[in-house]
This record gives sequence, structure tokens and C-alpha cells, in this order.
Amino acid sequence: MAHADEAALQRLLPLLRQLREIRGLREMKPGIFYLKGSAFLHFHDDAGALVGDLKRASGSGFDRYPVDTAPGQRKLLDDAKRRANRHDED
Repeated sequence: MAHADEAALQRLLPLLRQLREIRGLREMKPGIFYLKGSAFLHFHDDAGALVGDLKRASGSGFDRYPVDTAPGQRKLLDDAKRRANRHDED
């Protein structure tokens, strides 16, 4: 499954703005974020449904979040902040 293109990411602009404010995250390409040089978060368009893949707290693999709704976006944002802060403490 390919990463979401810029047209698909337009639907997530408020979420992307908030993600860009998280200390330590670096957006390498639109919608593709790294933390401390490692892939951390990216988005896919899965047959019209947008999903975000966030690196697991264990560091092994990614958790998938549906982000077409405000609650889904809030959950992804909260977990991204928590996991980024955990890495910041290391």
C-alpha cells in the first residue's frame, strides 16, 4: 500500500499542523515523520480511507489508526505525543 499523496493529505491539514508542533518530530516528506532518525509516523490511503501508521512504543512495527474522523485523529495525536515524549526522555 502506497503512502497517501498530497491530495489525500489535504484532508488532514489540521492534524498535520499539530503533529509538526511535536518536539523532535521531523517531516521528511509531506505526511512522513521521523523521530531521532527513525521512521515514526506516516499515512496511507487505503481505498479512500485514510490511516496513520505510528511506530509502536516497543519500537517494533507500527500501529494503524483510522484518521477519517476527529476521534481517530485525536487518538493518533495523543499517542504520537506520548510516544515522542517517551523517546525524548531516553
